[in-house]
Amino acid sequence: MKYYCYYVLVCILLVSCQKDYDKNLKPFHFIPETSDLIIKVNALNDFSISLESNPILYSLYNEDIKNVESLIRKFNFTSPIYIAFKEKSINKTEFLILSKGEIDLFASDSLSSNLREGIKNSEVTKIIIDSTDFYYNHINGVFIGSNNADYGSRLNTKDISSEFYDLIETTDNSALASVIFKSDNIKYSDLLFSKFLNDEYAIIDINQNSGNISFNGIVTNTDTLNDILSKIKYTLPQKINTSLIAPSDTKELKSLLFDDYSKLRKNFKDTTIVGTDNLKSFLTYSGEIALIDNALILHSLDTDLLIESIDDKSFKESFREIDIYSFGKPDFFKYQFQPVITFDKSSYFFTKDDFVIFSSKVEYLKKIITDYLSNKTLANSEAFQYIQENLSDESSMFIYKNSENLSDIFNSNLAGYDANAVQYIYEDDYAHINGIIEKFKKKRSAKTIAENFNTSIEDDIILGPQVVTNHLNRTKDIVIQDTKNNLYLISSAGNILWKKKLQDKILGEIEQIDIYKNGRLQLAFATSKRVYVIDRNGKDVGPFPLKFNDPITKPLSVFDYDKKKDYRLLVAQDKNLLMYNTRAKIVNGFKYKSNSGTIITQPKHFRIGNKDFIVFGAGERLKILNRRGSDRVIVNDKIRFSKNQIYLHQNKFTTTNTLGQLIQVNAKGEKSTKQINLSKNHVIDATSKTLVNLDENKLQIRANTVDLDFGDYTNPQIFYLNNKIYVTTTDLQTKKIYLFDSQGKPIPNFPIYGTSEAILTNLDSDRNLELVTLSDSKTILTYKLY
Repeated sequence: MKYYCYYVLVCILLVSCQKDYDKNLKPFHFIPETSDLIIKVNALNDFSISLESNPILYSLYNEDIKNVESLIRKFNFTSPIYIAFKEKSINKTEFLILSKGEIDLFASDSLSSNLREGIKNSEVTKIIIDSTDFYYNHINGVFIGSNNADYGSRLNTKDISSEFYDLIETTDNSALASVIFKSDNIKYSDLLFSKFLNDEYAIIDINQNSGNISFNGIVTNTDTLNDILSKIKYTLPQKINTSLIAPSDTKELKSLLFDDYSKLRKNFKDTTIVGTDNLKSFLTYSGEIALIDNALILHSLDTDLLIESIDDKSFKESFREIDIYSFGKPDFFKYQFQPVITFDKSSYFFTKDDFVIFSSKVEYLKKIITDYLSNKTLANSEAFQYIQENLSDESSMFIYKNSENLSDIFNSNLAGYDANAVQYIYEDDYAHINGIIEKFKKKRSAKTIAENFNTSIEDDIILGPQVVTNHLNRTKDIVIQDTKNNLYLISSAGNILWKKKLQDKILGEIEQIDIYKNGRLQLAFATSKRVYVIDRNGKDVGPFPLKFNDPITKPLSVFDYDKKKDYRLLVAQDKNLLMYNTRAKIVNGFKYKSNSGTIITQPKHFRIGNKDFIVFGAGERLKILNRRGSDRVIVNDKIRFSKNQIYLHQNKFTTTNTLGQLIQVNAKGEKSTKQINLSKNHVIDATSKTLVNLDENKLQIRANTVDLDFGDYTNPQIFYLNNKIYVTTTDLQTKKIYLFDSQGKPIPNFPIYGTSEAILTNLDSDRNLELVTLSDSKTILTYKLY
């Protein structure tokens, strides 16, 4: 019965007003320190998609999470979720789920929801989900639930200052997920490329992007004899050098790096069974010891002294003017650095430049020599160079694996994953961990374009693609809507995160707001009879959606006057304007008198100096309002508006009329008209300093005119990325996308194929831009620009 009471929610703890709890308690403070595994999920939907699309994450997490996920999805979690496991229970794996807030069921009517039998006067709720009994309650503003009715006697409620909880608190809320586990957990230690860790806690934050994994965290030091951290303590991290001579096709490289061999030797001394304690041995002159496939490499700044100090050597042969020696102690390295490095095949060696290389086979040494002289080394491979660019410069221990070796670890075909490394950096009784596991693609020559991904849906796309920000990692997601009014959110890797049925087609652009002021973004937009606010998981944010009897006639306008996230949502209905706050309440201070005709352009907010202007076209009048909906400036002259929007250009409200003239109004209401000789069907786009217009086949960017082939072109769009201005337009007849710079010069390798407007953006975290378009009526197509 040793584990019977694990994670018990003692009824006394659950009875309201029986106990006062520390107001500083956070969800993770309730987790018992005896937990075998803790998974922190920051965004459940993204996490689930990543498990399904990434074979490595699937192999790590799926067994633990698959039974819990269906339970979690029944609740409306808006904060990080902590899942703690006790895997050594008598009958089954027990788990504990914790999150901040008063969490309610999404569909409690469809579930069996009853008080737990045998517990009276208790606040525990029992539900049955997929034949699993689940018990939950709220304590001190924290949701706590488990699959075991008796899970609380070891629930921590007192000591919140231990190192265990301090470590959990270091996890990153912007990561895809975080894992806290004993590093002797073989499955999760696979991610660290280390099965020789003993009883340390490992805490790692994991991110996934386009199938690639990156992670960082720490491992604690228990100072036991078999603890790897105790083997690298007191040494200073160094830059890896053995990759300079390891062949480019090396399957695995495991390196110990140190500033003083005597410190390293002292750390390993207690675990050495056989070997030499003589600090005057040749190892004294080394600063790095690395094990590769069938060789052991020493790096030294004085190889002459190192070679002179090697006993039991004899000349074997020369190969390409490099001498190869026999070594009389082939088992010399068998115990010296166990359990990190063990090598009992040191029968031969050679020295070259700053390296001494041992192996059991002369032919393998000759291969190393051949590859080194041909510059076919690991350090010269693009995959390894990419690793070095993305990890710290110095390490205490460094482990590299190619795709073949990685496939063996995870028992899966991981061909293409060739940029895989974990580094340990010792500091103050901890080892910092950084790692990447990436499906590396070779760099293309400069100014090239390659297809990135394409994603298809069942029905035709009627809106989009549009791009929105992923607040978890600051990458971009893609939104589209189909003919059945389903809204889709698609990740930067092309995975469909969710789809949601809407009332009607979305009007215009989707906005993003931070309604809770916590850094988490929601989508805000209008359809003909609804105003929606939707969270990242595709759930409506209460009290939205707002429902209207009269049709909404313009896209939803979102204003944040003072950049304090006190948003105003402006709804246009024919001649009228209604302003709402984020609680879906009418803003009573806003009163607009609709005496100028139908609103014909989307209202926009501009700030000039310290004054706010709400600007739109109504009938033949340019309306310029203040925050209260009253006229701030009256423009006396009538304007026959074209179909273009109103922009703030050169600190003037700028648009065009049906005569193809440029209309500008300053902050005093003074209008100017400029003849730019455009036809009736022209289109424009503008920023504060750049004006672009397209008239038939003539594209004008600032003062530069580009003559295009005659065709059916989409509206030009201006993008400002990486300190450079770009302009796109698509010929829908020939299905060609054009991209120009601010001087009207075409970007090399354009035009490219596409069937819709093209959005230039940075989907992922690198500096290379992506272009998002459609390849057909049902398929999103993305390109990467190199």
